[in-house]
Amino acid sequence: MFVRIPGDLLAQTVHQVAVAASVSSAQPQNSMIHLHTSLEGLTLASGTSSGLVIQTRLPLDERHRQTESIAVPSRLFADMIRKLPAGMVTLETQPPFLLKISSGSTLFRLYGMDPKDGCSVPDLGNHLLDVEISGSQFKKAVQQVVFASAKSNEASPVLTGALFHIRNGSMRLIATDGVRLASCTTLLDRNPSYEAEAIIPSAYLKHISKLLSGEKLRISFSNHRMMMQNQNLTAYIPLITGSFPSMETMINAAYVTEVRVSSAAFLSAIERVNLVAGDQAVLLNGTSHSLELSSNTPEVGDVLETTPALDFQGEPFRIAFNGKYMQDIIRVIDNEWISIQYASPLKPLIVTAASSNESLVYLITPRRTRAT
Repeated sequence: MFVRIPGDLLAQTVHQVAVAASVSSAQPQNSMIHLHTSLEGLTLASGTSSGLVIQTRLPLDERHRQTESIAVPSRLFADMIRKLPAGMVTLETQPPFLLKISSGSTLFRLYGMDPKDGCSVPDLGNHLLDVEISGSQFKKAVQQVVFASAKSNEASPVLTGALFHIRNGSMRLIATDGVRLASCTTLLDRNPSYEAEAIIPSAYLKHISKLLSGEKLRISFSNHRMMMQNQNLTAYIPLITGSFPSMETMINAAYVTEVRVSSAAFLSAIERVNLVAGDQAVLLNGTSHSLELSSNTPEVGDVLETTPALDFQGEPFRIAFNGKYMQDIIRVIDNEWISIQYASPLKPLIVTAASSNESLVYLITPRRTRAT
């Protein structure tokens, strides 16, 4: 192997691949990055056979008729590339498994290993689903949903994932931790004739979405893995086995009151109320003219915020909830207006927003207080 690559391009690519090592390995300090040269260019890959695997490919000016491979420590290799002086970087292998990394006046000699002893790119076998979507569109959907997943849940591991569902020409992504729920439905450019669903670890989705740009994203599934691929990056994500809780009844629940309000104004109000509320409940009082947010925290003080209501249909209401959870919801909505739907003090409060090709639904479980 003997290749020359612009340092900034190599650093960006190594960072993308190193994500797999940091999130899917129990001992990330011992994880490896695989480098492979061929006629197609330089391919880098990292991850574990049972976890997340990320592979990127750099097209090179030189044509390598001899296929060569080496595996090097992920964290150390990434740090070396990041600290190199600006300019072209030369990568050269020497037998048996030594990688020379040079740029300007700097030369690193890094001991590696046979790549056959590390991770390998998974074989998806027969695809259950193959769909294309805008990378930026998918990235946006992930950001608007996965925050609602449980961080950990040994009793119900499916709650640490997001349900990916293709049906009737649309893609729906749903996540819940049992207290709040987030759902995003996006119309697809093409109308697939099939229906498919899978549960994807939210932590992996969150990391992968940060690497996506606006180009087309191809998504494929097998029985055990999901593959996401754009022009130069491919990610293989293990799926979570189990049954995701049915949320259709809750998402489409009947309500007695609906109010429309400015999302920016409501977000500013809830952020100010949360300064006082902390972990205490926030009380929402809805009238025909306004929404009142309030909280009273012992030894801290109290707060009252009033936000004008644009459209109010139904009965006045009062309900309490976790203010930080509501703040998380409103922050990821980029629509100018939101609708808040109320059913009863004991049923989840529903927040919705919609555009021409996207529909957002959020649920937040109420808290019992003396005021409600």
